[in-house]
Amino acid sequence: MIDNNELRHTPMADSVFKEYDIRGKVGEELSLDEMYDLVCSIAYYFIHNNPSTKTVAVGMDGRIHSPHIKKQVCKALCDSGLNVWFLGLCPSPALYFAMHTLPVEAGIMITASHNPKEYNGLKICLGKHLVYGPAIKEIGRLFKEQKKVEETDCGKLSEYPIIEPYINWLADHFTDLKGMKLSVIIDCGNAVAGTVFPQLIKKMHWPNVQLLYEEIDGTYPHHTADPVIEKNMLDVKKVLAGTDIAFGIGFDGDGDRMAAMTKEGYLLPGDRLLALFAKSILKDNPGAAVVFDIKASSGLIDLLQQWGAEQVMTKTGHAFIKKAMQEHNALLGGELSCHFFFNDRYFGFDDGIYAALRLFELLVKSGKSLDELLTIFPQRYSSPEIRITCPPEKMGMIIDQLKSTFSQRNDTELITIDGVRAVMPYGWGIVRVSNTQPMLSMRFESDSSYGLKQVKNDFLTILRQYFDEDLLQREIMEQ
Repeated sequence: MIDNNELRHTPMADSVFKEYDIRGKVGEELSLDEMYDLVCSIAYYFIHNNPSTKTVAVGMDGRIHSPHIKKQVCKALCDSGLNVWFLGLCPSPALYFAMHTLPVEAGIMITASHNPKEYNGLKICLGKHLVYGPAIKEIGRLFKEQKKVEETDCGKLSEYPIIEPYINWLADHFTDLKGMKLSVIIDCGNAVAGTVFPQLIKKMHWPNVQLLYEEIDGTYPHHTADPVIEKNMLDVKKVLAGTDIAFGIGFDGDGDRMAAMTKEGYLLPGDRLLALFAKSILKDNPGAAVVFDIKASSGLIDLLQQWGAEQVMTKTGHAFIKKAMQEHNALLGGELSCHFFFNDRYFGFDDGIYAALRLFELLVKSGKSLDELLTIFPQRYSSPEIRITCPPEKMGMIIDQLKSTFSQRNDTELITIDGVRAVMPYGWGIVRVSNTQPMLSMRFESDSSYGLKQVKNDFLTILRQYFDEDLLQREIMEQ
């Protein structure tokens, strides 16, 4: 049930217009009673940027506000003269799948992805591409100006449940996995991965695949649906420790990310999984381009070089990965945050469910365990991604000072496409501005524990001018 505070009249905050989507805390930033006007402006954007836009696909996740928002979204689009195909409760990748397989020109997914239950928002597609960056800001401007499509016939709302066609496509393209005997525990996180896996398991005859929290519940009673955070995978870890199940999988709130955990409870960073996928794809496609984000391990970079891949490092963010993949005609892309993009046998968008099946495929074909496959990755001492809250007015100053300080060192290579990645003889570190929250994102790595400490200390020399020492010790040195 929607809380009365979430329904109270509040204006739409400027902060909801993010880098990749429109997203905010319902009732504080994201106004439910201004949702209709916002989507009227999105319809205006669709038509003015692609006059041939006639039909929009709409999907929604399992958050408690999503049905309310869905009504406003569909009404606004129809009142703007656009036909709507409502796909039902589904993962974001199922909406992207619809964009590639159905005669629709645009799409809106009602979701706040991995954010806590108090949040909701909209992911927007025009054509087969996500609307992001300056285009989101343009929609914000159109909304402020109350731009709407004037004097038009009302569009038609139709139901088109997408889950069955999506599952059928997966089953048809992974026939080798039918009857698979792998033992896996899958945590759906009470989110929309639960709309897919019960049916997929039955259709594919997987006797040893077990589910956790497949019931859709937008209050997320067990944990937030963000599997790259270790505390959200503790229940998977407990199952692995207490049973003969070989490994675990977790999904985020809208199913576009997939994280994996080994039998021993090691939660794999996305760059480890990307290495496994890359090795397989490069075997069949020598010299193919592989895109990875600036936070990736040097171990991944070394492997890609060894395997003869065209290496493409880009800014963090799924929109930037997709753009780089298009520019380099890449067959694979991935992020540390466990977004994976397959363009060899798939459509090139991030789909956590599809990525899980590709991982199953690797394990079945190799006959090896996940732990055995991971032995290809060079030994590295890496921190997790560290995120520290920072006032926006200080972020630019910190990045500039890091650039200035490290540029004066003769032993350091700087990569500045997204913040500062400083590469030293004994390791590397990165500090960048988060695209989604008022935070600095950091990661540090070396091939020795001593080198890792040295890298961290190099960065702390600058960071302690801006942050409390206890905070830095707790968040950086102890990680």
